[in-house]
Amino acid sequence: MFSNANAVHYYQQRFNAFDSDGHLTVRDYLLANGHDDNSARATLASLGAEHLLNLERIKLSSGQTRKLLLAKALAGQPELLIIDNPYLGLDAPSRHQLNEILTALTAKNKTSLILIANSENPPACISHRLHLHKGRVISSGPESSSPGQAPSPDKDIFIDEAILRRFSKEPTSPPYDSVIKLQDVSVSYGDKPVLDKLNWVVGTGEKWLVSGNNGSGKSTLLSLIYADHPQAYANQIYLFDHRRGRGESIWDIKRRIGFTSPELHSFFDGSLTARQVILSGLNDNFRPPARVTPQQSELLQGLLDFSRLDDTDTKTFRQFSTGEQRLLLLLRALIKVPPVLLLDEPFQGLDPATIQRCRHLLDAVLTPQQTLIFISHFREEVPETVTKELKL
Repeated sequence: MFSNANAVHYYQQRFNAFDSDGHLTVRDYLLANGHDDNSARATLASLGAEHLLNLERIKLSSGQTRKLLLAKALAGQPELLIIDNPYLGLDAPSRHQLNEILTALTAKNKTSLILIANSENPPACISHRLHLHKGRVISSGPESSSPGQAPSPDKDIFIDEAILRRFSKEPTSPPYDSVIKLQDVSVSYGDKPVLDKLNWVVGTGEKWLVSGNNGSGKSTLLSLIYADHPQAYANQIYLFDHRRGRGESIWDIKRRIGFTSPELHSFFDGSLTARQVILSGLNDNFRPPARVTPQQSELLQGLLDFSRLDDTDTKTFRQFSTGEQRLLLLLRALIKVPPVLLLDEPFQGLDPATIQRCRHLLDAVLTPQQTLIFISHFREEVPETVTKELKL
């Protein structure tokens, strides 16, 4: 949880339609950070987000929050603008809009821009590129020249035998026919509909991509499935052939699902070590279990080896980079070898080589009986094992 002058915030709050009093609106946030009312409206409009102006900040999706932070950074037409990974969570139209805004800003105001990103499609205003690898400069010079590249991604990506062995031991015939069934599911925040009479069936072992623009309801959909959304009980939602709200606890649902999301990342306990972060996935909460089995310990070590991170017993979660944190949360989702994986933009902040390794990991370990729901705005991130798509 975290607090500000107006309210206390918690992980599931943006999904709770009834707990909505006393929190900063988008307008209030921008007015407190350098904008006047006209500039706040104009900046959001340039990002295609003027409709967010009167919404509470805590209720925004990951991509909408990214647009808000960008609008804040553009306040006052700065002489120097430094933006770190601005494309994270943005859909393709929004990435194009951002590039157009940055190009116009630098041309009109002579703003100097430092853009930190892995994007191969930077704005047209970028004139120079500095390429880093493991803290060292690989190249520096005009963008029109051919920049030096980091070593090529692994051609033969090694997956520890402990990981492959543990996943291969999953039951071959799960005791249910469908994993997820939604019938006429509708969700609204106030008078704003997010999902409208959605019908969707996910069979055992199916691998799905869920796609759609920012604010289309992708994360809301996963929150319904993962028992984080209070409106789940007002809808016809079936998990593992059983109707939600018929006596099962939230923990009965979560124990069979591996999960990661930008919201989980934002609220995760920064004091845990890397080892503890991954182990906490066994408990479906933010704390590792007191005891683990030898098989769990073996899998944990395999996942830590895959991470290639240093000081995993002593370095805390908050001391790792954003990309390293997202990698740990992905491995956390895998630690209990769940029959269902819900991965909401799991590769945010990862470099291209690590994304390739993680895609290969999912393709290698997921069995025909395990179900995957995968959200991403980048087609190149989608694992090859994904064969179906739900567009919202």
